[in-house]
Amino acid sequence: MKKALLLLVLVASFLNQISAQVCVRDSNLLQTGDLLSPAPYAPDSPFYNLKTACINEPYQQSVTVLVPDSFSLQGNMVKIVNVTLPPNAVKGLPAGLTYSCDPANCTFLPLTLGCILLYGTPTSANMPDTFTLGITANVTISVQGIPFPATVTFPGDVAPGNFYYLILKNQGECVSSDSELDGPFSQVRALPNPTTGQTIIEAQSTKTGTFLFEVFDLLGRQLHSEKVLLYEGENKFTFDASSLPIGTYLYTLGNAEGKAVRRMVKN
Repeated sequence: MKKALLLLVLVASFLNQISAQVCVRDSNLLQTGDLLSPAPYAPDSPFYNLKTACINEPYQQSVTVLVPDSFSLQGNMVKIVNVTLPPNAVKGLPAGLTYSCDPANCTFLPLTLGCILLYGTPTSANMPDTFTLGITANVTISVQGIPFPATVTFPGDVAPGNFYYLILKNQGECVSSDSELDGPFSQVRALPNPTTGQTIIEAQSTKTGTFLFEVFDLLGRQLHSEKVLLYEGENKFTFDASSLPIGTYLYTLGNAEGKAVRRMVKN
């Protein structure tokens, strides 16, 4: 009987591990024609699209890949045979995270939905707050029927100026930001964060009115202050951090009912 119970426990554990590592495809790419989902950060779409990772908590993020069947090169249409990710293709992952592919050989065929799963448990807090990710791929193209290998990086070579970055937080920050309300707000965040210049402050407000937005250094010195008019629901406004030295800052948004306090990094 004990052996049977032990076997059931082992099987259940194995099944849980399998179900916990399922790469979920975004079929919307078949309609939009985009190459990647979620999309990387781009200058004309400056939003953080990956899930935030938390120290010592399991993490999963699926990235869907739609390989086109051809592309234009110097005015000529070049056929794509396949795209293959070599070992260690995903660069920049924090310690404790790795990746797998679906299909398992990491070879994606044209006009099919491939999937890359980032997963694991970040294990150390002695790391940066953000990680820039890059994907190296071996692409086989056909030029006038002759196979020709090439190596590209995603999204860099394919979409210059675009990139993925992964935010890593400690457990306390993850719990407080996900489960508690901050005064009249259900959500306040800066995108992108870290930033090199302008960042968009997103605020989900439960009230309409005038709020005070302030930025402080870690010594508590006020570096910026302005009044902003927010409406009930989703709001966005821009803060220009280009004049700030590289470092970590605190920004607050609030009124007499309370305020949200968040961290901002200037790169």
